[in-house]
Amino acid sequence: MAGLRNAFGITTPMPTAGNPLSVWNINEETQAGYLMGKFETTELPIDGNVGLRVVRTLESVNGNQTVPNGAPHPIDLNSSYLDYLPSFNLRYKFTPSLYLRGGVSQTVTRQNFDQLSPSLTLIRNTVTPALNQGGAGNPNLKPIYSDNFDVSLEKYFNKTTSLYLTGFLKKVDGFITTVSNTETYDGVSYQVSRPQNNNNATIKGFEVGYQQFYDFLPSWLNGLGLQTNYTFIDSETPSSILGQKTPLQNLSKHSYNIVGMYEKNGFSTRIAYNWRSTFLSGINNFVGVGALPSYTNSYGWLDASMGYRINTHFSVSVDAMNLLNTLRSSYYGSQTLPQNVYANDMQIGGTMTIRF
Repeated sequence: MAGLRNAFGITTPMPTAGNPLSVWNINEETQAGYLMGKFETTELPIDGNVGLRVVRTLESVNGNQTVPNGAPHPIDLNSSYLDYLPSFNLRYKFTPSLYLRGGVSQTVTRQNFDQLSPSLTLIRNTVTPALNQGGAGNPNLKPIYSDNFDVSLEKYFNKTTSLYLTGFLKKVDGFITTVSNTETYDGVSYQVSRPQNNNNATIKGFEVGYQQFYDFLPSWLNGLGLQTNYTFIDSETPSSILGQKTPLQNLSKHSYNIVGMYEKNGFSTRIAYNWRSTFLSGINNFVGVGALPSYTNSYGWLDASMGYRINTHFSVSVDAMNLLNTLRSSYYGSQTLPQNVYANDMQIGGTMTIRF
C-alpha cells in the first residue's frame, strides 16, 4: 500500500476509521407456531380448514444516522411484536373438477431491511439549489397488517389445464409509502425521500387466469404450454399531504402476464412477458410549489430461461432478463413534468447444478 501511495504521490494521511454513517446493523428474529384443523361435511360437498398462526418478532437497528446539524447521531432501536393471525378456508365442490373457494385471514408483512436503514444520501444541485435531493431509510417503520377476504371459482379440465376467476378485498393498516419532504443539513435544504407508514387503505379487485400444456399435439410439440393472467386492482388511502384520497403507491390498476412454456425430454423453457399500467410512485414536496404526486409510466418486461437436465445429478440453465431493454420513466403530476428515466441493462447468466 505504501508503495502505491508513493508512486501516485498521495500524501494525505490514511484514515484511522471508516465513516460511522456507512456502518449499521439490523437484526430480525422470528419465532412462530401454527395450529390447523381440517373438516369435511358428510351431507354437503364442503371441506376446508381453520388455523391460527402466532408469531413473535424481535427487531433491532443500531448504528448512526445523520441529524439536521449534519453530525452523526447514535441510534439504537429495539422493537418486539406478538401477532395472532387466524385463517379460515372453505371449498364447495360443484363437481369433482369445479370448485368454489372462500377464505378469510389476517396477515403481517415486515419491512424490508433497506427500508429500515438509517443511512442518508444527499445530492446537491449547484445550478438549481431548489432541486437538491436526498434519500434515506426509516428505522421507525412498523409492520403492515392486513385483513384479507378472497373468493374464487376454479375449473380443472385435467392435470395440466385450469381456469380460474378470483375476487379479493384487503383492509390494510400501515401500508408503506415513499414521501419527500424538505430537510436541512448544514444550512442547506434538500428534498429527502423516506418510506413511512401510511393511513389505513383498501385494496379490492379481481384476477382471471388460465394454464394449459398442449399434450394432445403430435411429437415434440406436445411439450408446449401457456400460462396467462390479468389482474385489476382498485386501491385508495387518504393522503394528509395531498388532502385527498389516492391510490396506493406502486400498485397498478391493470396488469397482465403471458408465459410460454416448454417441458419435454429434460428440456425446460420459459419466456415471460409482464406488463403493468401507470402507477403512483411517490409524493414530493417542493419549496414554493407544494406537494406533487409522481407517477411511473406503464411498461412491459420480457424475461426468458432455458434449462436442460443432463441426468439425475447434473443440470444446466441459462437465464435472460430484460430482453427488450425496457426504459422506465416517471413524471410529476402531469406528463409535461418529467421526473426520471430508468435504464436497466439486459442480464444473462448461467447456472450448473450438481446433486449428490
